[in-house]
Amino acid sequence: MANTVTTIKTRFSTSEQFKESFAEANPTISYVFIGNHLAYTDENTPTDISDTVQDEKVVWNNMIGGKKITGNDVEHVTPRVNWTANTKYRQYDDRIDALTLLSANTTQNLKPMYVITTGRSVYKCLSNNTSANSTIEPTGDYATSNGVIDTADGYRWKYMFNIKPGNKFLTLDWIPCPTSNAQLDYTSSRLGVVDGELTTIVVTNGGTNYNHANVNVVSFISGTNRLTISNTTVVLNQFNIPTLANLTNMSVTGPGIRPGTYISDINVASGIVTLSTNTNSTGGNTNPLSLTSRVAIIGDGTKAEASVFINNTGNVANIKLTTVGINYSFANATVYGSGTGAITRVILSPKYGHGYNPAKELGAKNIMVAVRVGEIDSTEGGKITANTNFRQYGILRDPHKYGETSIVSSANANSAISQTTDLNVVPGSLYQANEFVYQGTISSPSAYGYVVDQTESVIKLTGVRGVMATGLNLLGANSAIQRTVVSIKNPDFQSFSGDILHVENVTAIDREEGQAEDIKFVLKF
Repeated sequence: MANTVTTIKTRFSTSEQFKESFAEANPTISYVFIGNHLAYTDENTPTDISDTVQDEKVVWNNMIGGKKITGNDVEHVTPRVNWTANTKYRQYDDRIDALTLLSANTTQNLKPMYVITTGRSVYKCLSNNTSANSTIEPTGDYATSNGVIDTADGYRWKYMFNIKPGNKFLTLDWIPCPTSNAQLDYTSSRLGVVDGELTTIVVTNGGTNYNHANVNVVSFISGTNRLTISNTTVVLNQFNIPTLANLTNMSVTGPGIRPGTYISDINVASGIVTLSTNTNSTGGNTNPLSLTSRVAIIGDGTKAEASVFINNTGNVANIKLTTVGINYSFANATVYGSGTGAITRVILSPKYGHGYNPAKELGAKNIMVAVRVGEIDSTEGGKITANTNFRQYGILRDPHKYGETSIVSSANANSAISQTTDLNVVPGSLYQANEFVYQGTISSPSAYGYVVDQTESVIKLTGVRGVMATGLNLLGANSAIQRTVVSIKNPDFQSFSGDILHVENVTAIDREEGQAEDIKFVLKF
């Protein structure tokens, strides 16, 4: 049987296409609708809804009105992870499954590899200090070391972006994520994106007998690359090694030694050391030199330099990139020191570098739709009644205008629509709110609906069945009020046209004059 994998990028690509469809030259026409002003059996428990033809018809019958979705109303989002002190965060790793990096493990007190701080900045964890707890909240942006931020607790973070105040997609549960460095409502820059960025080396085996020590050498002059160890027996004992050959490639520092110098060769019989670079002044005698383990990084990039940290039992505990490298598509790191067995692995950055596409890197495969109903005025120019409540909202795509068979287009799609049937009636008493009203007889009505809103002359209905007729009375099932229908205004869209893409049943939300409702929900891909 074939072993296959469908990556998280598949779902991200689908969500990306969905988002982009609203900002194209010929955009998808979709609306956030509100509906269902009739009470549930238990108002604290919204009724279940399923993806059936019957339930879709119920949604249409309950629809009150809608607001067109624009490109500014949709955004990639990922679950919110607030930075919290004394918490361990996963570190980015090019060999770990993306879903694992983006998930938490409660029993291990382990959070996903990214955080949002109190200042609304989002960071990716590049190193968690060998699975330590984070105790210092990261700060800084792309202007600091291309966004590579080191904190005193040993963590290394990558600044991704900052969410500007007022971004409507930032909620208690979700973080909006840009797909580039040029999107509005975010502070980021290409200055923070480094192709082939090399920031992290992990130790997979710490090895044994790695030691650092100060070594006495015979006096030397400036400009030489050959030094003589004063007492080879002492050095062998200092490092607990069988032969001086173990010291080859170790770093050398001290008076007269140029930065970056290491032992390129050593004569085990004579104790004569050959340095990688010539000395730059006199030294030796009473001025010992320090021999420490060294990390050599070989790859197709440049600039990467690292320091190695040895614990008190002689194991390589940690390696830290002191200079972040660039343009690496492959790299290996070798630890040179007195010991043996240390194994390392270089973690490579995503294609084009960390922060190139924050949404993709942080697994923002979900799309938030955030639309304000009542933005123009509380009724959206009289289209959506404010004198009611609703218990349902969702997305309607590609509907037809009432009485037409073609999909609505950007040329004729209004920004707000009404889905009520509006009856002009003769003056009289008001019906009860949400009342069942009908024409004909109560036992066999020719047409009926439910009162969602009314004025002295207009009755707005939802759930209309049959064909309302002018010249006939509209009767209230509970109030017994009778008022003659003078004229009829149909809904803007033909019922059951287009596609219902998403529906949520919620507890009742009251609409009132002078207020707007921010409707936000997340489509999970």
